[in-house]
Amino acid sequence: MNLQTIGRLIAEQRLAKGYTLSELASKAQVGRSTLAALEAGKLSELGLGRVARLCSAVDLVLEARPLLLHEPLMLHRHLTDTAGRELTKAAIEDILTRGNIAAWRGLVQAIAKDETGRIARRVNDLAAALGKQDPKVRAFAALLPKAIRNVSRVR
Repeated sequence: MNLQTIGRLIAEQRLAKGYTLSELASKAQVGRSTLAALEAGKLSELGLGRVARLCSAVDLVLEARPLLLHEPLMLHRHLTDTAGRELTKAAIEDILTRGNIAAWRGLVQAIAKDETGRIARRVNDLAAALGKQDPKVRAFAALLPKAIRNVSRVR
């Protein structure tokens, strides 16, 4: 997550709570122009204290964790045949960014089984978007075409 994304989330929460720029700026002890620039995505840097106060003021949680997790945040049960539902973008994103090799393998198998090609399109779209900032996703995207060919040969 970057500062622009945080700014957008703060703006959404501010509007949902009915705060004006001035009200939120005052509540978080941040300048109104700074808040406006943050929400507009025009800031390249803002101190952690200010970001934390703004997030707290609109009930957002600011969380720090290792960039690359060794295990996914959720079990990838949606890769099993018994899941009975299509893979969502959020599930695919979790597999790409937090999954291990086994989860990636399950995703490739799901792509190979999907005769409509929807899962492959979603995976390619997300890998292209997420790969710009995440080296782990870039690695998966680079391996994806070869992995799909290998799964298809095994079938």
